[in-house]
Amino acid sequence: MNILYQIITSSFCVIVVISNILSAKMVNLPWIDLAIPAGLITYPLTFMLSDLVTEIFGAKKARMMVYITLGMNILSFGMIQVALWLPGENIAFETVLGLSGIRIFSSLISYVISQVVDVQLYAAIKRWTGPKWLWLRNNGSTCASQLVDTVLIDIIFLWWGLGMSWGAVLPIMLFSYLYKAIFSFACTPLFYMLVYMIRDQWNKLKVRYEV
Repeated sequence: MNILYQIITSSFCVIVVISNILSAKMVNLPWIDLAIPAGLITYPLTFMLSDLVTEIFGAKKARMMVYITLGMNILSFGMIQVALWLPGENIAFETVLGLSGIRIFSSLISYVISQVVDVQLYAAIKRWTGPKWLWLRNNGSTCASQLVDTVLIDIIFLWWGLGMSWGAVLPIMLFSYLYKAIFSFACTPLFYMLVYMIRDQWNKLKVRYEV
């Protein structure tokens, strides 16, 4: 199971890092007058993966994954910044990969707090429900932690960092949270399938080695 944990952790890390880089691009929504960071599209996958690790491997392993990814985020931002400092033509590179200090700060703070909240809340609900109600701990912990994530990053980056008015920040915050919550509910069948497949394969491996 160690290899499986490593695969999930690597996937989690890649999604978080790439989502933060993608957030440099703002996407104009076609049906409403609103622009969102491109990273918002992929980032909600991380909550499903952290719930999966908490369910299968426990809260301690999930927190370790969160902290490892935090370190990889800092490392990636540092490497990008060094590349930006190097002499040469930086206009195109900076346009694609350039992230402001306040964007990086808000991203890291909201990430680590919301992910730890997700892991802790998921584990608490699991202690209360036992093996039952997988959908409740998955969606309950995710929706609560995504609210923390959305409020933190939008307040720190948009309101405090960019000086946007509450009238401009609130629609973005509302849309971001609704998207994340709907994404979570839509991924519930996938979450059930992944938990079942992993447990089924784990039981087969145990039987094979016990025999």
